[in-house]
Amino acid sequence: MNPPNKQQFFPTPFVLVIGLTIFCFSWVVISDGEPNQTFGEKLFSALDYWQSGFFTLLGFTVQMMMILVFGYALAIVKPVNKVLKTIASIPKNSTQAVFSTGLITMLAGLFNWGFGLIIGALLARYMSLALDEKGLKFNTALLASAGYLGMAVWHGGLSGSAPLKVAEPNHFLVDQIGVIGMDQTVLSIYNIGVTTGLIIVFLGVLLICDHFFTAALRETKTKPMKSIKPGKTYQLGGVLGGGMLLILGVNYFLSANPENSSINLNLVNFFLFGLTLLVYKSFKQFTKAVTSGLKVSADIFIQFPFYAGILGLMTQSGLLVQLSNQIVDYSSSANLPVFTFFSAGLVNALIPSGGGQWAVQGPVLMEAGKALGVSYEKLILAFSYGDQLTNLLQPFWALPLLSITGVRPQDMFKYCFLLCLVGTIYLTVVLYIIH
Repeated sequence: MNPPNKQQFFPTPFVLVIGLTIFCFSWVVISDGEPNQTFGEKLFSALDYWQSGFFTLLGFTVQMMMILVFGYALAIVKPVNKVLKTIASIPKNSTQAVFSTGLITMLAGLFNWGFGLIIGALLARYMSLALDEKGLKFNTALLASAGYLGMAVWHGGLSGSAPLKVAEPNHFLVDQIGVIGMDQTVLSIYNIGVTTGLIIVFLGVLLICDHFFTAALRETKTKPMKSIKPGKTYQLGGVLGGGMLLILGVNYFLSANPENSSINLNLVNFFLFGLTLLVYKSFKQFTKAVTSGLKVSADIFIQFPFYAGILGLMTQSGLLVQLSNQIVDYSSSANLPVFTFFSAGLVNALIPSGGGQWAVQGPVLMEAGKALGVSYEKLILAFSYGDQLTNLLQPFWALPLLSITGVRPQDMFKYCFLLCLVGTIYLTVVLYIIH
């Protein structure tokens, strides 16, 4: 009889969201209702709340799937792969390779989290191959960790789900906080400064790790990711993509419709849709790339309705208001951003999706900010920083990278843990001092 595989005891992301649903459902049944209500009546009410909320985030679900699919498609197009291989051939030692992998991955993650995730994985793999061919000493696990850093900065970038969502004219919290433009969150001087500092901190940690941990780990088992060639000539698909980008530019500067003249999830997805069509030139190659990306987005499709069900449980039962009051009781205007940062990081361990997590935590945090007079913009960014940072400890989004690089999660963990720890110290200080 073969010994059991240890990994089979690790809960999958779907098991985690089911567990969170059961926890919240039980909490509502125990806490909700009038004192004279029977258990059966409370149970029926909770079931009604959950089912009523289950499909309330369908639009948001499709938005998040699209942003991953198009980012993925752009990362696997053959010209991008050729550029990555060329970049990988430049470093003359492991220090340069680790530094450039981390920097490029983080910049790509700020553009689009799906794009950054796949770019980082491919770049880490190509760097390892290039260093190995040169006979240089390097650490594959450290390179893979550097290639994962896009997921540790993404929520402060252009595809950040919480900042993009609150920038929409009709987002689900509009009655509570109004519309908050990207210029007040991601594109603000505050966020640019904090995120730049975080990138510098991460690069410093990578250089220190490379100095002290240079043992080569070259035995890898990979599942090669095939690149997809664009069409040979521009066909209708490519022309349509160029037209979409032209329309986007004209509307952004000239349209009176706030949906078309402000940066939000729909605008970002429209841009990525047009850009992907333009890059692949033909509908045939575009469809092939998007189909490949849709497989990666399956978890979002499956899990987001359960996040919406949790939101229905918490909002319709009134527990969100109660929880907000408790947060206010234990917080002040000075420490609420720090509390928001840590709470977002903790919940991210259970909800490995910034979008799904925002749907659950956003209403609570905004209510607390209103009561304590803390700006919504700072709380949204504090939430974003907490959500992104603990991705370093959450294996859900690392699965594509682990497959491409062949690195085991346990080999990456010590480096990711150190990066997360130092990043936490930096952001805690910043959020407490500048609030």
